Amino acid sequence: MTYTNLRDTLQNKNVAKKVQECIEYTNINLEELKKLDGGAYDIDLGIKMHVNAYETGTEEDKIMETHLKNLDVQIMLCGEEYVAFNTSNNMKVEKIEEEKDLVIYSGNVLFNVLLKEGDILILYPNDVHMPGLKVKESKKIKKLVFKVPLKEL
Repeated sequence: MTYTNLRDTLQNKNVAKKVQECIEYTNINLEELKKLDGGAYDIDLGIKMHVNAYETGTEEDKIMETHLKNLDVQIMLCGEEYVAFNTSNNMKVEKIEEEKDLVIYSGNVLFNVLLKEGDILILYPNDVHMPGLKVKESKKIKKLVFKVPLKEL
């Protein structure tokens, strides 16, 4: 897991080139991206970009997940949420859905990461995560999730 921010130019120069492209794309198009409806978009970078717009909730409403083929680059556009985190070595695989590039886990949360506007969370295949957790109360958020194929890193 890597935690950074859209404005952290030093750290952002040291991530994989495709991840840098996602960050640059967001910085250049930030105001237009905030206006997009939720859904999946094909963008010029040759990767999928998802706009996730939802109400944050509790752990009971969410799943612990990871992905085997893609890196998640999550960028908070509006609002704030906690993302629960652990590593795959500490968790038990419950279900693998290869066609969705989704692995569902059970186990304990190691810690929560607070994502606020402009924050970026880069999640690798061993980074089990549960996004969408409320901070104090449920609120609407909007974030980007770029799906970067591992073979392109």
